[in-house]
Amino acid sequence: MTSSFDQMRAQHDALHLAHRWFAFFEAPGSPLETHLEIFDPQVRLSGQQGRRLFADDRDSLAAWFATVRGERSSHHILHAAFETAPQGTSRLNMLVAYQAMRPEGVQGAIIRYETELSHGPDGARFHSLDKTPILPDTQAHFAPSWAANRVLALAHAALAELPESDARLREALGASTSQLQVQANVPEGSLHYHALLSAAGTEAAGGCHLLLDLEDDVSAPLPALSRIVQAEQSS
Repeated sequence: MTSSFDQMRAQHDALHLAHRWFAFFEAPGSPLETHLEIFDPQVRLSGQQGRRLFADDRDSLAAWFATVRGERSSHHILHAAFETAPQGTSRLNMLVAYQAMRPEGVQGAIIRYETELSHGPDGARFHSLDKTPILPDTQAHFAPSWAANRVLALAHAALAELPESDARLREALGASTSQLQVQANVPEGSLHYHALLSAAGTEAAGGCHLLLDLEDDVSAPLPALSRIVQAEQSS
């Protein structure tokens, strides 16, 4: 394997964790114990560029999760920048459009996430996360993201070649895939749904479009793929 291939696989692993992190907040039913496994035991969660400390290990992170409002929310990753760091670590920085449904209406913000991850044989783990709101999000209409985040977590896990990931999806997407987009506007917590997954790669081959049928037990880390259909591409 080339170093560029290893870096792309690490990037997919990091994005798989990011989409799992966001989907966890968007539908009830996922067990906290399973979700905590995506974090290093000494994970640090902070805000305002480190000026606010929310958690400095898994136990305090679990306590922080208990304080999070149980409201309908969405998280769309607008931009993500990944870079490797020394000693099997990496950085994933993101701009995220966040929305919440509250009695007074839709409220939102553009949030800058700065994260550090460690990479091991069993996959990546978040070592630190900092989230800093930088702009208000004035979009008046709520834009759900749960299903898209679930599908993207599944696809990035496949491309990262994680244990028990879906090899059929990895083969359909191709090893050179670097960017993914999903259309899957269904209610949060849906047990069965369809999604259109579009992929673009590092090679000038035009990418692909896949129609996916999914079964989703929200308590599982990832949805299950029941069918893949290659969508016809218009010329």
